Amino acid sequence: MRLSSTVKDKMGTAQAVLILLISISLVKGFLVGHRHQLRVPTSSQRTQGAKTTTYMSSTDIDESSLGLTPRLLEVSRAFQLMDERTRVQNLLALASSMKPMKDFRKLSENKVPGCLSTVYVHAFMQDGKVYFEGDSDAQLTKGLVALLIEGMSGCSAEEIQAVKPEFIKYAGIAASLTPGRNNGFLNMLAMLKRKAVEAESKGEGAGQEEPAVEFQEDIARPVYSSCMKKLINFLKPKRLEMQDDSAQHAGHAGAKGLGGESHFSLRIVADCFEGLSLVQRHKLVYTVLAAEMQQIHALSIDAKTPAEAG
Repeated sequence: MRLSSTVKDKMGTAQAVLILLISISLVKGFLVGHRHQLRVPTSSQRTQGAKTTTYMSSTDIDESSLGLTPRLLEVSRAFQLMDERTRVQNLLALASSMKPMKDFRKLSENKVPGCLSTVYVHAFMQDGKVYFEGDSDAQLTKGLVALLIEGMSGCSAEEIQAVKPEFIKYAGIAASLTPGRNNGFLNMLAMLKRKAVEAESKGEGAGQEEPAVEFQEDIARPVYSSCMKKLINFLKPKRLEMQDDSAQHAGHAGAKGLGGESHFSLRIVADCFEGLSLVQRHKLVYTVLAAEMQQIHALSIDAKTPAEAG
């Protein structure tokens, strides 16, 4: 069976975690005899000022009730053997080994709500199984995303739906996170479950489409980057150029865009313009960029079909 480059990248991540698990297995005999160092009593407490929060530990939870995938169970058992500092270190290692998510996937529809950091997740189907990719702007949160992706990629949507959120306590991870990050982790899991169902309903190959046009996101130009992502994802252009003309209008009354991004010239070639009048094509672009147009004072549009562009 031939695997896509995306799946091969996931295998690379799996190999990195496998090395971690092999290392743990080598010292497991020693660790079992020194459980006081692992913080796995029947209950654990974290004190924050005058407030104390009590967590269930792995010994309070029946692993068979958690609906874990085989890979997620393996990873969870490994994290049980770690103390808090080691858990955090390995989450950061997972973050470093995860392939960055492509910029054109970072849309609002892929953004996880309720997280302290910005988190994106995406799902696609291959060989009858669901695979994920994701990213975050915070390394520890990215490690949590990587753990979920590592543990659930290559499973069916039904298997993914069966995973209970309590496994975060079983693995000991909850005790290593702030309440805010715990909530974010639960939101990530819920989003991945929903994405798995959506991917399965769309069928094989859905979500793997690569755009004809790619660009490099520029955090210093948020309006430009947001426009490019939306145009690429919604209009599927064959060619796309967006030029920032704001510098030519500096000091004008309308030059009030975010960070000075106020005037743009757009040249776009896409099949979706076929059969549409010039006015309809412009309206389509404005609809896609409705949020960004609140920041843009002027947008010049040249919209053509591939046949017209030649």
